[in-house]
Amino acid sequence: MSNYPKYDKYTQANKKKKPGYYERIATFFQNTKRIIKIANKPNRKDYFLVFKICAIGIVLLGAVSYVLQLIFSVAMPIG
Repeated sequence: MSNYPKYDKYTQANKKKKPGYYERIATFFQNTKRIIKIANKPNRKDYFLVFKICAIGIVLLGAVSYVLQLIFSVAMPIG
């Protein structure tokens, strides 16, 4: 058992048999509700930081693939 008594109902260590479909779905929705309750929306600064990181990754991936294509087209010409 954990030191946090309010989370004991989410643990399944003390159950003997496999939970049924209804119980698993109910537990899933309880966990989902708990996560949505504590989740927050990113602010503008966080959003643009993630956007910049993704953009840099896409540009780097494109540059690497272009260089590889250029190397292989010069090294092994088709004609």
